[in-house]
Amino acid sequence: MDLLNGDQNMTRMKLHNKLGNKRKRGPILPPKGSKSILRKWWFWSLIVVIILSISGLGINAAASARSQDLSDTKVSPKKTHKNKQKKVSKPMKKSKKKKSATPETAKNEMQNDQNNNSNSDTNTNDNSDQNTDSQYYFKDNKAVIHDIDIEITQTKVIQPGDTGNENGKKPIFAIWYKTTNKTDKNINPTTAWVAVFKATQKSDSGEEKDLEVAAQPDSRFVDTQLNTINQGDTVESAVAYALEDTSKPVTLIATKGVNGETIGSQEYQVK
Repeated sequence: MDLLNGDQNMTRMKLHNKLGNKRKRGPILPPKGSKSILRKWWFWSLIVVIILSISGLGINAAASARSQDLSDTKVSPKKTHKNKQKKVSKPMKKSKKKKSATPETAKNEMQNDQNNNSNSDTNTNDNSDQNTDSQYYFKDNKAVIHDIDIEITQTKVIQPGDTGNENGKKPIFAIWYKTTNKTDKNINPTTAWVAVFKATQKSDSGEEKDLEVAAQPDSRFVDTQLNTINQGDTVESAVAYALEDTSKPVTLIATKGVNGETIGSQEYQVK
């Protein structure tokens, strides 16, 4: 209020400037004309240079660290890749699955094995052709080959409509037999029989004709005739052939597989 009373015509701006001139200087800089180092221009230039140098060192250190990180990142995947390559193990070879013994397959396999294990066969006649090789023969109702033994235990003629031939139109020649599996091959009674035996019968002209396989004559073996025989086990089963003539004998011929060498034959009377 004293200031306003001293000059009533003083404007607000002049008052502001007058008050401002009376304010004290700050504590940072000394008063003008002072010889303090803080008033030297070269002092502040030196400070700026020092600050810039320190900042440059920090920037260079950060850049160097970042470059090192990038180089480590680029190198590490290669090392990891090499390590992975070293650790990868070779894939195991798949073992071949054992094929199921269908009649044709079983016959062919048996034929190959038998041909590899037999060098010569000699046939003799004793009411049938016999093989003198002790490993392969068919005599006295028993066939012996490398893989299996088959022993015929019973034969019988069954007329149409009778038990075992209920739906047949021709008489059948039924055969009961036992099969022993001497190997670890997948063999069942039916494929074993078909692989070794075929049945023939003479026609009126004297020609030997192959007989057709008929239906299973024994209901006990309907569900088991295709079951695999374990190595060393003996299993019973049956088979039948449709007869063309009930007055002529049936000849069973044993071979080393389908179309293999004959190891023996034997005639059976139809009765």
